[in-house]
Amino acid sequence: MLIINGKLLLEDVFDYHDLRIEDGKIAEILPFRSGCQDSEMYDAQGSIVIPGMIDLEVHGALGYDMSDACDEAYDTISNYLIRHGVTSFIGAIDSFDESVLEEAYTAAGEWMSREHKGADMIGLQMRGPFLNPEVPGAQNPKYFRKPDPALYNKLQKLSGGKIKIVNVSPELEGATPFMREVSKTATIALSNSNADYDTARMGYTWTNGWCGDLLWDMPNFSVQEPGMIGAAIDGASCVTIRFDNDRFVHPAMLRMVYRNFWERLCLVSGMTAFTGLPSGSYEIEDHLVTKKNDSVTFEDGRDAGSCLALDSCQQAVLGMGSVPIPVVFRSATRTAAEMLGVYDEIGSITPGKRADLAILDLHTHGVQAVIKNGVFVYNERKNYD
Repeated sequence: MLIINGKLLLEDVFDYHDLRIEDGKIAEILPFRSGCQDSEMYDAQGSIVIPGMIDLEVHGALGYDMSDACDEAYDTISNYLIRHGVTSFIGAIDSFDESVLEEAYTAAGEWMSREHKGADMIGLQMRGPFLNPEVPGAQNPKYFRKPDPALYNKLQKLSGGKIKIVNVSPELEGATPFMREVSKTATIALSNSNADYDTARMGYTWTNGWCGDLLWDMPNFSVQEPGMIGAAIDGASCVTIRFDNDRFVHPAMLRMVYRNFWERLCLVSGMTAFTGLPSGSYEIEDHLVTKKNDSVTFEDGRDAGSCLALDSCQQAVLGMGSVPIPVVFRSATRTAAEMLGVYDEIGSITPGKRADLAILDLHTHGVQAVIKNGVFVYNERKNYD
């Protein structure tokens, strides 16, 4: 396959090149308008070509949640993601009763062991239940519990070793020994916390130092008590953020985060089961949730999670201005791959790496086509069932 006339994202700059793909791999980056021919060619004039996006936090889509424990749910989520330029993702499972968690991790692990047309689920995230009930976010705190290595080990075994990220509130009783033990087999992400600076900073020191969802459910930052945010600035090796609109997060904060963390920042969608559904009211776990355009809220106006895929989150960030375009795309491609330890396989347009690519409109950045393993899996010029 040959992609011609495209503006490729190479490292942290865009440049015009042709691109040759062979046997599912990126074979060669050619000069612009090289004149090379192939039996299958895609003219990317007026488009940019970026690595397939990697979303580190996906909860659901089109009415399905990662906890639904069935192939239909995971197929639906995976196929939705691929149409939005996401070729790899981490499935995030929230806090539920232990029996529900057992079913979900078992089903997700089994689904991951098979090949699929949609986005590849390359790991799981325990988004709960080891969180502080005082900072529940959109989750139900009745399912929260103290950090429990036995539960983690059980779910890790049921998933077939697929758990890659475990969220923990570092101030909880038993959090320190839990993080020390679990960090041997998974990445610890500190989140949903009211921890002071010292507690958070030690949490990053004891583990591989991720800060989960910096802009949400964290204590306020002040000169006397920097808290989780200050500790992340000081010592986190990776920071994830969700930004889908400026209703809850000031644009200036977004720009400051990108300036301070750009080399260790991962943009995630955090998209929930409401993603892709029409505006309206939906019942979920004794709550009436209202979706309107790009926001989902509980009865009291609190944020109920994201309802946008990663491509739309990127567009929202770009719409705030002052963040260079390559830096925004980096946070959803290269940095995510680096932090997961898969950058030798995906995350950049480099000869020898897997040909997972997204082709976007040069001006709107809307997804026009997606290539996975060197094969078109979505092309707006064609119909894909």
